[in-house]
Amino acid sequence: MRWFILAILFIARTCMALEFQILGAVMPFARADLDSDYAAMGQLMGLFMLPGIVLALPAGMLSSRFGLKRLAVFSLLLLAGGSALFSVSHDYGTALAGRLVGGAGNAVLSVLVSAMVAEWFRDRDLSTALSIVFISWQFGLAVALAVFPAIAEAASWRWACHLTTLVCLTVAVLVGLTYRSPASTATAMSIATATARRSLPSLRLIARRQSILPTLAGIIWTAYNVGQVIFLTYAPALLASTGMSVTEASRTVSLTVWVTMATMPLGGLLTDRCRRPLMPVAVGSLGAAAAGMAFSLGAPPVASCIAAGLFLGLPAGGILALPARHSAPGETAWSLGWFMTVFYILMTLIQMLAGLIRDRTGSDLVTVEFGCALLALVAVGLIPFELARRALRPAPAMAA
Repeated sequence: MRWFILAILFIARTCMALEFQILGAVMPFARADLDSDYAAMGQLMGLFMLPGIVLALPAGMLSSRFGLKRLAVFSLLLLAGGSALFSVSHDYGTALAGRLVGGAGNAVLSVLVSAMVAEWFRDRDLSTALSIVFISWQFGLAVALAVFPAIAEAASWRWACHLTTLVCLTVAVLVGLTYRSPASTATAMSIATATARRSLPSLRLIARRQSILPTLAGIIWTAYNVGQVIFLTYAPALLASTGMSVTEASRTVSLTVWVTMATMPLGGLLTDRCRRPLMPVAVGSLGAAAAGMAFSLGAPPVASCIAAGLFLGLPAGGILALPARHSAPGETAWSLGWFMTVFYILMTLIQMLAGLIRDRTGSDLVTVEFGCALLALVAVGLIPFELARRALRPAPAMAA
């Protein structure tokens, strides 16, 4: 049953990627129709993530009050509403409203899916399950890039939006009809729901364990993701500067993504089976940083990108499992909400810093090396996390 639930959650999370990437996939068509420049299109892409800064933590709180399934269905309806609004836009303002509505659904659902996976896989295979469901994002991006431009070219980019709306609505019905919490956590969630109806988490609660570990985990998760993004963004230009065509350079660097997708489940499996579950995270992040540095220093690019992908797949499940693994069942959604809030804030700031570094130095090499340093920081960040975990003395049922 739990693997069937995981398949449903995989499909639900794929909707997030379809919603995000629809603009990128049909941008040439939408830009002309909306009479906007690329700067405006870039804003519409970036602002999709903006609601996450203010909604990730409330999503965790509200899930205890209303239940994970109800809020997940509502989030999918927001995704459907966002793509529907975007499909009827004829100006920048309406398009922006559609992106923000969809972004709100994305922010809430990102917290809920992780919490729902934790409900079913807390006792075993948590890192493996999170690794599998995390691949849905890359899968959704690939589907969007393969399908939506063809629809836009054959008919209209608005029909690609209509298809996204239909998919999100269908998945909302599917989740509403099929998802249920496992019996083992039903009692704990009932108690948490009753508590949430009386009061929301206080500042005293926030200052204690419930936010310390998710904060540290959020910093680690940010370093892992931003390090990847910076490498994938600036490595093609660095490679092209050696005389390779831009198309060939991008294709070479994309090997990292495809290999990462293939190794993510292996990383989760190793984390679940390893006596030291943080070891795959440390080895993967340091190995990826080393491969990235080798790339920047002139090592064979194909071999370097494949090596980076092999290592990059190892940490994802282990990092995603940190806030869920070290929280009580009734506090998982709140913990994940705090975790994602930290991630959204730092993700925005550090990407801006990377752009500033590129502008000030004028060097893709320095920027790529900055991304590699962030990947290495993942392993360093595990030290304060483990020290904090031990100092806070979690209950035996909550220990790793």
